[in-house]
Order: sequence, then structure tokens, then C-alpha cells
Amino acid sequence: MDEEDEVVIGLSTIMKLTGSLPLVIGILILISPREVLAVGPQLTEYGIYLGWFVAALAIVFGMTHWLVAIYVKENLHIFGRFFVFGHSMIALLEAYGWASGLIEFEPKYLFGAIFPFAAAFTLLMYSITPEQTEVVGNNGD
Repeated sequence: MDEEDEVVIGLSTIMKLTGSLPLVIGILILISPREVLAVGPQLTEYGIYLGWFVAALAIVFGMTHWLVAIYVKENLHIFGRFFVFGHSMIALLEAYGWASGLIEFEPKYLFGAIFPFAAAFTLLMYSITPEQTEVVGNNGD
């Protein structure tokens, strides 16, 4: 078996995968914010409105992942690093909410909090070095 037969997942695929999570979460929040959000049953009318705003931002964040992964071929690693920053900010804000007491810490929500950290770490690992592409040059022939 040749080494060329290996399946290699590229940065474009990783960006699509990490963009799928905000898309799905945003759509779920739009459909039923009281079931998806952590304090759902206690949401007021303004809380639901804010949840819809967060859902719209999550959908835009996820769609941006997909659009960049589809249309950007060169310098994709730079966009990957930019999205690392976005996922890291989401994870750090959640950790800050728990540490400061703004959000009541419950162990069952720890699993969901791992996803932004995992997405940031995965994007960082795949965007450290640019993907090598073959350059077809004109040799003057």
C-alpha cells in the first residue's frame, strides 16, 4: 500500500467542521430558546430576544467558516488563526461567567463548554503551517 493512498483532512474541512457547531447551535436557539439555553425556563421576553440575537451571531459565525473554507484557497491558515481567536473568546467568556458567578456552574454543562476549546485547539493545530500546494511554473518552454 502506497503512502499516497492516505486520507488527509485539510484545513478547509476542519474549518467546515468547526463552523457546523455554531450553525447548529444558532438554529436550535432560534427554534426553541427555552430548551437550548442554560437558563431557559427562567428566560424573560428580553432574554429570549437576546437569545435570538446570539443565535443570529452564531449562525453568521458558522456561515463565515463555511464561506471562507469554500472560497479562500491561498492564505487559508491566516483565517484559521483568526477563527482560533473567535472560538477562544467564546470559551474564555464562558469560563469567566462560571468563575465570576454570572453563570451558575453545573457539571452537566461542562461537556458543552469543551467544544469551543476543542474547536480552537483543532483549528490552531491545522493552521500553524500553510498547506503546501503545487505551483505550476512557466519554464519558458
